Amino acid sequence: MVWSIPTPVLAALGGYLFTYYNTRINEERKARIERVNDQVRLLYGPLLACVTASKSAFTAMVRQHGNGDTESFVRAAHEDPEGPQGQTYRQWMRDVLQPLNEKAAEIVVKHADMLQSNRMEPLLLQLVAHVSAYRVILARWAEGEVNEWSAISYPDALHAYAESEFEKMKQLQADLLGIKNGPRAKL
Repeated sequence: MVWSIPTPVLAALGGYLFTYYNTRINEERKARIERVNDQVRLLYGPLLACVTASKSAFTAMVRQHGNGDTESFVRAAHEDPEGPQGQTYRQWMRDVLQPLNEKAAEIVVKHADMLQSNRMEPLLLQLVAHVSAYRVILARWAEGEVNEWSAISYPDALHAYAESEFEKMKQLQADLLGIKNGPRAKL
């Protein structure tokens, strides 16, 4: 005995399977777009804003209160903490740089689950360690111990990393949304 399935049943089954798989693909795409949007909005965008502002502020401090050479400015601040560069450095750290760095570290800690890679970037870990160490340094400076300096340096390559990751995420976002040329398009 040969079983035969009526054509309308086959058509209904085919329609159901098509709808099921199409819906599943669309839901996965929407979820991916939502995640990328969250990564840009919660992690990479705010992180880039904070590290860019911090880098710009540090550069402005060195240009304004030194000869524009970072190495000689920092050396002068370390060698003579009571001198003009030392006093300037402490004030800028307290009032400008540390608040920006605190915000960047908070973004990293709060949204580490949004990282695109499956491992924690060492630059981000160094940022969090640097910020944590400077909490102690700032407290010591407030107590008059101006010769205190952190052994954990600011990760200078962090800005380039944040900028690169932000650009990658914006390009991925544009690709997922079907926007041609994505964020590279100039206005």
